[in-house]
Amino acid sequence: MGGIVKYPVLVDGEDGAYGVVFPDLPGCVAMGTTVDEALVNAEEAVRDWVESMELHGQSIPTPSEPESVDIEPGSTLTSVSLTRTVPSASR
Repeated sequence: MGGIVKYPVLVDGEDGAYGVVFPDLPGCVAMGTTVDEALVNAEEAVRDWVESMELHGQSIPTPSEPESVDIEPGSTLTSVSLTRTVPSASR
């Protein structure tokens, strides 16, 4: 799989403690003291989550369309990018 995939995420919390949840990726979460920090940490979390799933032979869910995500009260819907590269052929 190559290219950029955007997963919807829900961000909630308050100043100093924000959390990010991936509705499509069970157990994939991130935190940060600011929203920006939480989203940066979420990009790392999604890479690690996908890598672990692939390592264990599990399939990676296709991202939901943002309009299909249930937004919890107090949460904000946004997305986090997962950038995948296709390994180049060895020469």
